[in-house]
Amino acid sequence: MQTQSRALALAKMLALASLVIALPATAQDYKLGGITVTAPWARATPGGAQVAGAFLQIQAAAGVEDKLIGARTPAAGTVEIHDHIDDGGVMKMRRVDGIAIKGAQSVVLKPGGLHVMLFDLKAPLKEGDKVAFTLVFEKAGELQIDVPVAKIGASGPDGAPASGSHQGHGTGHSKGH
Repeated sequence: MQTQSRALALAKMLALASLVIALPATAQDYKLGGITVTAPWARATPGGAQVAGAFLQIQAAAGVEDKLIGARTPAAGTVEIHDHIDDGGVMKMRRVDGIAIKGAQSVVLKPGGLHVMLFDLKAPLKEGDKVAFTLVFEKAGELQIDVPVAKIGASGPDGAPASGSHQGHGTGHSKGH
């Protein structure tokens, strides 16, 4: 009798656990070695586009320092880390070797600032899709994340339209500049 009660209790716990695991998460946080990545997103691209931008927030735990040194995705031929710089009053995008993340601080990758650039897209990024990425950190190693795709021209993961003159990565952006 006691064995049946334990078996029934275990079965109920397993059923409940499977329901919890099946519930969709509203916001995914990814953690690795004192690094937390939150709010990843990318902009949808029109057909024929060869470039796209991806954005996210990286936070280091207190006492942890690291550096994002690369990224890759099967959705693109090449992935680079970029920043916007002021070159004589003209804003330009430039490749950077990495992004330092200091302990107890966060770095936001966003349109018009630091971001991950995808070149040679294999297919357009479509609103509502998710793109698999691997972020490479100098100390923590490799972190697998899924990046939801917001609408074309979005300024954030919620899909709000971008404001200002820089609407995204479409024309005039080339590798190796």
